Order: sequence, then C-alpha cells, then structure tokens
Amino acid sequence: MVDNKTKQYSNRLMTGQVGTWGAIAEEISAMAPACDSIAFVVSSAVFAFFLTPLSFIIATLTMFLEVNTLYHLSKRHASAGGYCGYIANAFGPVPAISAGLMYPMYQTVSTAAIPVFVAGVVLPGVVMYFLGVGMPAWIWIPFILAFIIVPIVIAIVGIRPQMKYIRVAGFFEIIFLAVLSAIIIIKAPDNTLNVFNPFAWPQYSSWFAPEGGVFTGVGLGMIFGLTSFIGYGGSAPLGEEATNPKAITRSLTFGLFIVGIVMTEVAYAQIVGWGIPLMQTFSSSGIPGIIVATTYTGIVGGVMFALVAFNSAFSDGVAMQANAGRVYFAMGRDGIIPKFFSFIHKKYVTPSKALIFVGVVSSIVAVLSTFIVAMGAGVSPYALMDNKASDPVIIKALTDTFQFLTTMALAGLIITHILLNTSVMTMFRRLKEKHTGIRDVVLHMTQHYLFPSIATVIFIFVLYESIVPPVYPITYAILIIGVYTVFSVVYALYIKYKKPELAKKAGKYVNIVDEEHDKS
Repeated sequence: MVDNKTKQYSNRLMTGQVGTWGAIAEEISAMAPACDSIAFVVSSAVFAFFLTPLSFIIATLTMFLEVNTLYHLSKRHASAGGYCGYIANAFGPVPAISAGLMYPMYQTVSTAAIPVFVAGVVLPGVVMYFLGVGMPAWIWIPFILAFIIVPIVIAIVGIRPQMKYIRVAGFFEIIFLAVLSAIIIIKAPDNTLNVFNPFAWPQYSSWFAPEGGVFTGVGLGMIFGLTSFIGYGGSAPLGEEATNPKAITRSLTFGLFIVGIVMTEVAYAQIVGWGIPLMQTFSSSGIPGIIVATTYTGIVGGVMFALVAFNSAFSDGVAMQANAGRVYFAMGRDGIIPKFFSFIHKKYVTPSKALIFVGVVSSIVAVLSTFIVAMGAGVSPYALMDNKASDPVIIKALTDTFQFLTTMALAGLIITHILLNTSVMTMFRRLKEKHTGIRDVVLHMTQHYLFPSIATVIFIFVLYESIVPPVYPITYAILIIGVYTVFSVVYALYIKYKKPELAKKAGKYVNIVDEEHDKS
C-alpha cells in the first residue's frame, strides 16, 4: 500500500510534508517579528511616540478578528491556492481570481522592500554604531542576492529543507525577542502601563498636534502596527503539503497569537527602555531598538539583536516568496494564468518556475522602485550609488522607498482581507446552516458576521488614514495599487465570461478538506 503522506499526485504538490509546528514556524517567519522590530516599531513611533505599544496592541487585536475569518475558511478549504481557494470556495471566481492576483503581488512587493531598508539603512547604521566605519550607499544592491535570490533557491530545493530552516530560525527568533525584551523591561526605569493610556500624558500633547491629536497619532501608529503583520496567513498556501488541514487552522491561530504578544512586548520594551521624555529623538536615531538592546544588555545583546534581525529578513524572504510562488502555481494549474507557472520540479516536487518568477520580479521591483522613488525626491541615481550610506539624503531616499513598497503591500493586504471577511459572511449565508438555542445563534452571528464586519471597518479606516492627506511617496503607492486592483477585477471578469469552464474551477482544483471528508 502506498503511504498517503508521501504519495505524489499528477500536477499536485506532495502531501504530508508540513506538520503543525512547521506551519506555525512558517507563520512566524512570514511575519518576521525581529525585522519588524527594527523597522515598523520605529515607523509607528514617528506618530504614536510613547503610545506605540497601544498602537501595536490594537493592531494585534484587529488581526485576531482575522484569525476568526481564516479559521472558519480554512476549516472548509485547503490547497496551494491559499486565500484564492478560500474565496473561491465561498464567494465565486471573480473575487477569487482578483485575490489570487493580489496576494502574491503584495507578498512579492513586501519581499522587495526588505533588502532596501535592512541592508540600505539598518546595516550601515549598525556598522557605523559598533565599528565607526562608513559604508557606500549602494551596499543594499548586492544584498538582494542574500535576501531574495538565496531564499528562492532554498524554496526550490524542497519544502522539507525549507521547513527545517524556518522551524529553527522562526522559533529561535521569537524566543530571543521575548527574552531580550523581558531583560530590558526589568532593567528599564520608565516602566509604566500608561503607555497604553492616551489620557495619561497631557504634558506631551503638543507632540501630537501636527497629526491632529493623540488619537490620530495612535491611529497612524496603528497603520505600521498592522503593516508588521504582512505575511500573516503565510501557512495557508501550504495547505496542500500539510499533514492535514488542521495543521493550517492551528497555525493561523497560534502563529498570530505568538507574534502579536511578542511584538507588543518588543514595542513596550523599546519605548520604556529609551525613556518617555526622550521619545522625540527615538525615530531620528535610525536604529533605536539596537541602541536600547546595547544599553541594557551590552554589545553582545545589541549585536545579537542586529544579527537576528538580518536573519529574520532572510527567513521572511524564504517564507513570503515560497507562499507567493505556490499561489501562482495553483492559479497556473487552474488555467487562470499561463501553464508555465504550474510546472513542478521532478526532483524537488516544488513549483520551481513560479518561484523563479517571484524571485526575478522581487529583485527588479526592489532596484527600480528605489531609483524611481529617489529621483522623485530629488536624489539622482549617481548620488544613490556614489554617496555614503550615512548621508541623510540617502537614508531618506531608501526610507521613502521602503515606505512606498510597504504601503503597496499594506493596501494589497487590506483589499485581500476585506474579500476574505466578505467571503465568511457570504459563505455562511449561502450554507443556510440551522442553529438551535440562543448560544448557537449568538456564536453564529458573532463569528460569521459581527467579527468580519468589525475587521472590515477597521481596515477601511486604516486605508483611509494611509492616503489622507496625500503624502509622497505614499499616495503614489496607493494609486498604483488602485490601478492593479482594477486590472485584477477586469482580468477576472474576462476569465469568467470568455473562459467560463476555467472560472468555475478557479481555486477549487484541489481541496484537501473535501478529499479527507470523502475518505472518512
């Protein structure tokens, strides 16, 4: 008898390769908490100052509403299509195809943003801080090989090697951040729960005046808190390779819980470690998280934090690109995009051509976006290559590019998750399940309608805050996503009316949940 866990099907990825712990590690790595700690905590603090932990905890609670959404969708569908399969199973081909085009796009764009900021801003800052050595502005370009190309190779050689690396890297990263933050919190003199209370600091209200007040500052800070969760749902495209669909369902819950708690702890530790009265200098310092870690744990702690953050960026590249490649693979297998993407490597049983495409596109986007955004800010390509990385003009150009790409990713995430929330409501309305007793009715209305609705409203608010008032280059990022969204909808409508047979099976070609149900 052939073992079902290793049985290889025609035009199928190999089942039984990813267990619950591997799927949880994939979630952690895709969200890259250490990388977020040196990027999005800083960006959030530009607006929220000492209330940054409040912004992060609200962002975490918002994403927990999405746990409810993905939990109920993943119970009914599992395949390499991930979100595309969820939406197809609940909402039909047009939203499914649109989401199928949107999800890998924002994963790819987010991957492109990593080497620009981590290697272009953080790495030179760390080298200057610890060694006093200046680096050239172009240093981020060769690091594309480290953060994009090498992860693609790891993803191609097989899901098992990828899972072994991610399992070790992901869990070590989250444990290190939790322990480091705990040490800082214990030693910090400014420990106070008032960082979660927007009414507690009237003497600093003038800091928030340019943004329109304390609550606006917290809201803007929450934008970057939510952005730090880009990558959530990273285990969904592994549904076809999981030991069983429950592994994905569990990882969606526990992965977010772990990362959300630790990221809130990290934000709190960095803020109280820096000092409440000094928060106006926090973001302008460049690498405040590493400075705080060094202050309270010595050079070893600071260097370790930097190394873990760099590794986090690397493992994020592995996880995000692997996920994007699998969604392209599933869509190519369904015939929605060219069959080129449905190719499976004979030796490694991975969607190698789809993965190569993602790696090439990520690299091109990273390079071109940096030069285009820099020129828009008045920085010439020559200066971007010839100046020192410590030049404030260069730092601003690279930071602008990072914000441009992450805003594109955030907008893509919001649009996709609005579709997912709508899918839950649509699916359970269509199923017409019978619920007896007050408890069952309340749970049904809360889980399938109330929570998705609240999450959708919050996402719309965050999207609004990211575009009003218009700011360069953020507004341009939103405009590009708007154009891409229109394209994805028009393309989906084209498939629906010109190729109806393909539209019917979009995202549904494989559903491991149904297959296991049939076997039972």
